[in-house]
Amino acid sequence: MSLGESFGARPMRRVLSVFALLLASISVAKASPWEPLSDADETRYRKIFTAQEKGDWQSADALIAKLENKVLLGYVLEQRYMHPTAYRSSYPELRRWLAAYADHPNAAPVYRLARKRQSGAAPRRPSGRPWRSPPPLPLHPQLEEDYATSNFPSDVRRIESRLRYLTREGRATQALNYLMAPQQFNKLTAAQTDRARGWVAAAYYYEGELSKAQEIAEAATKRSSEVAVLSHWIEGLIAWRRDDYETAYTHFSKQADVPYQEDTMRAGAAFWAARAALATGRTADVTEYLGLASSYPFTMYGQLALGQLGLDPDIEWRIYPPTDEDLERISEKTPRLTRALALAQVGQKTAAEHELQWAQGELSAEEDASLLAFARAADLPSAELLIALQGQGDREDFAHLRSGLFPVPDYEPTGGFTIDRAILFGLIRQESKFMTEATSSVGARGLMQLMPRTASYVSNNTGLATGHSSSKLYEPEYNMQLGQSYVEQLLTRYNNGEGDLFEMALSYNWGPGSYNRWQSRTGIEDPLLMIESVPNQQARHFVETVITNMWVYRDRFGEPAPSRDALSAGERPIYQAVSTR
Repeated sequence: MSLGESFGARPMRRVLSVFALLLASISVAKASPWEPLSDADETRYRKIFTAQEKGDWQSADALIAKLENKVLLGYVLEQRYMHPTAYRSSYPELRRWLAAYADHPNAAPVYRLARKRQSGAAPRRPSGRPWRSPPPLPLHPQLEEDYATSNFPSDVRRIESRLRYLTREGRATQALNYLMAPQQFNKLTAAQTDRARGWVAAAYYYEGELSKAQEIAEAATKRSSEVAVLSHWIEGLIAWRRDDYETAYTHFSKQADVPYQEDTMRAGAAFWAARAALATGRTADVTEYLGLASSYPFTMYGQLALGQLGLDPDIEWRIYPPTDEDLERISEKTPRLTRALALAQVGQKTAAEHELQWAQGELSAEEDASLLAFARAADLPSAELLIALQGQGDREDFAHLRSGLFPVPDYEPTGGFTIDRAILFGLIRQESKFMTEATSSVGARGLMQLMPRTASYVSNNTGLATGHSSSKLYEPEYNMQLGQSYVEQLLTRYNNGEGDLFEMALSYNWGPGSYNRWQSRTGIEDPLLMIESVPNQQARHFVETVITNMWVYRDRFGEPAPSRDALSAGERPIYQAVSTR
């Protein structure tokens, strides 16, 4: 009889309420209700996962037979059936597993393998991840009406997708020709066309074709001023580069006055409008636009405005602990919470994070704060962050989720912090979202998304580049140690080692060579204008997000942000250590 047969095809889904936990026998009871497994079962599961990783099925079977709580049996069997070398699962085993555990986050690869080996009735399909509908984009009412009443909705989506791809790839002329071709142009409304012109104008700007960018942007803003917010942005930057501060003020202020745009865009326009107002003697407008920008504290320009005004962000960092009532209520609605807490208890944190994220899609928004509290109690910072992001914790009405937007796990580099943790956590939040086992499409690994070759260079360990010891990059302490060393090197690489955070972040994401080549060609001295002119969209977004993260973490840790205050005054954002940890 196979293991799947001996332990049955159905998972144990008995939900243990808090009261049942408290009344359980000593062998099952734990000090905390957030730990569903007894001490004995916790040890058994840890040993089972370790034994199966090595292909020691005999030892694993002996331990499985002793389990009191089989809440994680689906994960045990999945690890066995999907083992890359030591176990060849049969189709009946895979089919039984899917019949019992199709709701597991890892069901999709099991299903694909089952279909390859199918020899009888079709296996049950994975249930799939439940999602909530994302909030709508902040579109101008004219655009909303145009999209809702379009005679060519699928064509419009296709055209816009193609234009975004071409402009993102820096193919501005090809994008312009595509947009103006009759088969595309005639299917777009005036507002849709002028919105798209903004993408094309931006692509020309980042290619250094300022005159062409201005020509296209001007055509859009003259006809559709409130819709063409991106074109106003591009015209404002071009005017600033030409020291035409009156024109810059006109475009930045017009853009800032439009509420139908993303927070980052509106905060940026407002801050630059304040800069231009100061340059043109409009002192009253300076305070007005800085106040507008400061109302977006989770953006770079919102933070800069706060620095200019000498204000605190006033972000609510209150932590809401989970309660027994939360545990009982949510456990009755989904088995995922119990599985997540048990997985975290036995060190399977990535799987635990997935369960909590999937649970969020099954539950109402009213349960987000409780899920967030459980993620924190189980030491699952990635789940904290993703739950808060999905729950729109950056919106005013969801302040109770704010603490989850910037988790503070008990992570520390081997040997301790030599760079303030706000800097490292700011990078980690953007690079991996605190997923310790994150691997990018190009092979970057771990919390700080280090390429094996970079890690090898920093550590002088060739095994990291050849793959012999690259798995160590998934260890938080080791990954942070190497990442911290790399950050220190980048901070001392430029400007006589003064530690410009913009240049560090650009080099971290874009590569030191790419940054050096671009900077030598442009020679832009204004640090904000320099960042807004970086041709690589990903690098530009990375820098602005990371530096915002760093400043918000400064606030969360109760620390000053001297680099923010320097940049808000027009100086370079030089790193200064202020942490006492």
